[in-house]
Amino acid sequence: MQWDVTQRPSNSVLMGFSSGDGHYENSPLTLLPAWEKYRPDQFLNSSLGVRGLQVYRLHREERPNPRLRCLQWLKSQPQWPHWGWNRLSCPCSWWQGLQDLRFQPISIGWGLGSRQLCSFSSWRGGVCCSYGPWGELLEGWRVQNPWQFDQELEAQNWCCRWNDKPSFCILYQQWRPRIGCAGYRPLRPAWMFGDPHITTLDGANYTFNGLGDFLLVRAKDGNSSFLLQGRTALTGSAQASNFIAFAAQYNSTSLGPIMVQWLLKPNDTIQARLNNQTVTFETNREDAEGQETFNTTGVVMTRNGSLVSASFDGTVTISVIALSNILHASCSLPEEYQNRTEGLLGVWNNNPDDDFRMPNGSTISRSSSEEMFFHYGMTWRINETSLLGKRDDQLPSNFTPVFFSELLRNNSSSENLASECNGNQQCIYDTLATGSRSTGLHTSMLFRQYQEMNATLNQYPPSIEGDRVVEAHIGKTKLFQYTSSSKNVTFILRDNNTDCKLFENGTLLWTPTKVEPFTLEILARNVKDNLSSVLQPKTVVCACKAESQCLYNQTSRVGNSSLEVAGCKCDKNTFGPYCNLSTDLCEEACFPNVTCVRGKGCEACPPHLTGDGRHCAALETPLLCQNKSCPVNYCHNHGHCYISQTEGCQPTCTCPPAFTDSRCFLAGNSFTPTISLELPLRIIQMSLSEEENASAAEVNASVAYRLGNLEVRAFFRNSQVERINPITGSTLQHWKVTSTFRYRPRGPVIDFLNNRLVDAIVEAFLQAPNRRWKRSEGPRNNVVFQPLSREDVRSVMALNVSTLETYFKCDGYEGYRLVYSPHSGVTCVSPCSQGYCEHGGQCQHLPQGPSCKCVSFSIYTSWGERCEHLSMKLGAFFGILFGALGALLLLGVVTFVVLRFWGCSKAQYSYPLDSES
Repeated sequence: MQWDVTQRPSNSVLMGFSSGDGHYENSPLTLLPAWEKYRPDQFLNSSLGVRGLQVYRLHREERPNPRLRCLQWLKSQPQWPHWGWNRLSCPCSWWQGLQDLRFQPISIGWGLGSRQLCSFSSWRGGVCCSYGPWGELLEGWRVQNPWQFDQELEAQNWCCRWNDKPSFCILYQQWRPRIGCAGYRPLRPAWMFGDPHITTLDGANYTFNGLGDFLLVRAKDGNSSFLLQGRTALTGSAQASNFIAFAAQYNSTSLGPIMVQWLLKPNDTIQARLNNQTVTFETNREDAEGQETFNTTGVVMTRNGSLVSASFDGTVTISVIALSNILHASCSLPEEYQNRTEGLLGVWNNNPDDDFRMPNGSTISRSSSEEMFFHYGMTWRINETSLLGKRDDQLPSNFTPVFFSELLRNNSSSENLASECNGNQQCIYDTLATGSRSTGLHTSMLFRQYQEMNATLNQYPPSIEGDRVVEAHIGKTKLFQYTSSSKNVTFILRDNNTDCKLFENGTLLWTPTKVEPFTLEILARNVKDNLSSVLQPKTVVCACKAESQCLYNQTSRVGNSSLEVAGCKCDKNTFGPYCNLSTDLCEEACFPNVTCVRGKGCEACPPHLTGDGRHCAALETPLLCQNKSCPVNYCHNHGHCYISQTEGCQPTCTCPPAFTDSRCFLAGNSFTPTISLELPLRIIQMSLSEEENASAAEVNASVAYRLGNLEVRAFFRNSQVERINPITGSTLQHWKVTSTFRYRPRGPVIDFLNNRLVDAIVEAFLQAPNRRWKRSEGPRNNVVFQPLSREDVRSVMALNVSTLETYFKCDGYEGYRLVYSPHSGVTCVSPCSQGYCEHGGQCQHLPQGPSCKCVSFSIYTSWGERCEHLSMKLGAFFGILFGALGALLLLGVVTFVVLRFWGCSKAQYSYPLDSES
């Protein structure tokens, strides 16, 4: 370098780098003497042993590269996806999925705060489905096996959630296509309950009180076969029977035989056996429902009290419950078994009229007598050894049950005994046959539950039709229309955004004003059954200077959201990411007192400043003013004095916000008041519900997280978190939470807490918390609550503006007063800013208060304390008077001249009529 540093001793050059995120590093040369620091070519890198080479770490901490990680994952996958894509679907709602026992609730952190259901099958793979707070299906993803949750979630994050290039997510979805619910078909249920009453796969109902082991259903298709048998015994001393055991066997081409047995034990308990071995259930603390589970190849079993369920290879489900020392069961089959069933559960072909087909092929009518149904059922008795083995008891040889008509004839007190059955025939039969009201009521309850389950399984949320991709240019409004083929549907946005407005009829107006992350989610909700569905269209905004420059097919994602930014194709006169920069280097202003040269740009910064000419700043270690100091008490009213790093080294004041002059003496600006006393808190009370069996600490943390992230940050703490006694038979937990907020004078806090807080809380609890909880953070804060209404949020304490103003004080000059506005809050305002001086007087706010300097204008002079009086100037008065007299004199002279001229003209041209020529 040919630079003589002795000629520029005061030029301190800073060498190093800044990453732009607050991380920087200065070169070791900076600390060397001037004759060494400016010879970087002589610098020896001790770690590399190379002279003239400087190596810097360009970030504060290691940050993974999502694109690289995604490519590595894609490379590890087989060349072509090989799973049967068309065989997997998700239940269309959370409630539908809970009734489909092929799907199990699992907490895997998928979707950040959402709820998940997963199902696995050895021959068609697995699927996990994520649901929102209203039970709407968010998304479904393929999962190869149940032990790869974390790997699947990580790969999706690298390629989609954390990747700014949508093309990587498209590649990911070729191997893991998104799963919807368009192909979802619920299993077909059949039920056996009470003494026993049976509902076939086609929905036909009958009562069969046989004794022995019976074939309930046998089914087979190309991939698997299924067999379900049941064992009955006498119901106490009654002339009726009930189920005491069930056995199911499942076979598939990819798995060996799986047999599960349910055996009734005392006190309404069930012994579950798998392949003749007793099942030991484990409590899964991570499970969303907190139930006991047993998971092995080909079967998932759960136990919740006296209810034991089994799902065979994600295909067939059996659920058995013990009540009143009777086993009651439901069996659900997939549509692959349609037209391939036989047994007491009927012929599944959607025609209940031929359900009662016997092994010899003959059929009895649905309207047959009870005696005929009994003889039909006995034809499906298993005479050889069943899946349940040999019986321990001896059955009577000629058992005939009591029929319903006989019970009604022989029981004179039947009306009183069965009065609580409300006309339910199964309840009446079991009550009269056993003499026990509780047995009949259990039968009625189970029948009602089975009907509700079947209704839920066949109830679908509303559809959403409309654009899957929405595109708009920044600053321009675009209209999109969404509709639903369902009735009684209203549309809402999950998250309010100032750029989007969605009407209840599905009309969406989008006016993008900024490029910031947001996710557009359109909810369609059926107002009658409260079922909801969601659509997340791809949103693409173009921020190019001209709309003609937009490349909507070349996009990049904005943060972790659904918003994508279109690329720009700049013309020859513009450049930059949005073509918003002109090639004219002088279009943007240079630093003050720096000139711009056409074609070259800004010249050098002024002396003692450094920069590129457009942006200049003082040197870090200026030599020019290092020996200068501020005069004593140069700045008034607690102003801070420093020496300006410009030529002249003048003292300069940094003043409190109230002052307008350079030395902090004249006030007049507005400022935020101080709080003279401790402000009372804003208090609200919420009634919350959740079904995750959360602890008080988890509810407290989850509520605090939501309230702490409201649009105005004013949340203080939860003063009370109290669990309310649960309702018997309900999975919901109810909580009463009292939360407090702090008033602040500045900004929209007061208006928000008094007028908009309740609506903001209701909106906050409509959406899941947008974060993933880490165990190291303490109690989890992503509990999913049921949506709130305004009635669930009660205002306990709120202060109006006039009361709040008694706690604020304007410290400083006399005369300031408090002024409130919803947007700015409470502000100390000087009378000078509110027209204190009249008639153009100049206002100055001095220590003793506002003062007016009156000015003259036109012919008037203002005077008084506030320049409120007006006086006419004496000179102006005489000027007007003499001017008026002069004008009158001039007018008289002109009039005289005109009249004189007119009289002379008349005499010159007048002749007598009788004159001679």
